[in-house]
Amino acid sequence: MVSKENDSQVNFILGIDGGGSKTLARLVNVKTQQVWQAEGGPSSLTNDFSGALVVLEKLCQNLMKTAQCEANEISAVFGLAGAGASDKVELLTNKIAQNFAYFTVCSDARISAYGANLGNEVAVVALGTGSVGMRLMANGDAVFVGGWGFTIGDQGGGAKLGVAMVQAAIDEFEQHQFSVKARLTQLTDRVAQVIGYNRSDILTWLSSAKPITFAKLAPLVFQLSEQCPLAKKLIDQHIQAVEHLIELTLADTQLPLVLLGGLAQSTRSYLRNELQQKLIAAKGCALDGACLLAEQQAQSILVEA
Repeated sequence: MVSKENDSQVNFILGIDGGGSKTLARLVNVKTQQVWQAEGGPSSLTNDFSGALVVLEKLCQNLMKTAQCEANEISAVFGLAGAGASDKVELLTNKIAQNFAYFTVCSDARISAYGANLGNEVAVVALGTGSVGMRLMANGDAVFVGGWGFTIGDQGGGAKLGVAMVQAAIDEFEQHQFSVKARLTQLTDRVAQVIGYNRSDILTWLSSAKPITFAKLAPLVFQLSEQCPLAKKLIDQHIQAVEHLIELTLADTQLPLVLLGGLAQSTRSYLRNELQQKLIAAKGCALDGACLLAEQQAQSILVEA
């Protein structure tokens, strides 16, 4: 987590939840409690830093214009995927931080945990384009699990599930030597409608595929889970990865467990009973957590002043 402070009056708080698929932003007037929200594209620092910077700057500018305020009035917390990469965080901070009264960059896992139980102790596993776990203890200590990014991590996330689907489709195509007469499984046929039915089309699709591109395929697995053996097999692998992440996140604690992210609802019913029994409903979202942290940041500043 990286913070930067400037000597300015705080009149607004800004929370941002940036992931591999989309970015949500909320600006709040601390005096009137008026709220403005906006949504943009992906802002994972490690998937596409330059693209993330464009998304974040545009969201901030649009919100400030709508609210008719200046950056030097704002206490901002950016919870972003890829915030574990200190070099990317430093670049972002150098580009943006000086504009705000107070500015913090932290992981999307941290804001998810703070939002999930409104700052109280909890274990959170977020399943979006990527995956990450965090346990927030009563004393404020936080422990992160996963969140290593698409290249080496993110098991249990939508992008890796999409990769498994494409790999399975390619295996099936190669088994049939890309024969147009081959009887494909239902899942393979649905995937092929996106990536193509021959080597040339698939290679073209792969050449521009990003984590979010793979993640968009993930819902197909759940749609076909009752009809297609291949879909069921891939779901079993997905659940195994999610349960492993949950176990690492809970460790030896008895913390309540919250699943967040775009795949949370689809995934939870497949978990084994003992894990389902630990689940509680989220009291807030990651964006709520970012705003809570931004508010605490502003309040501590006002007290110290």
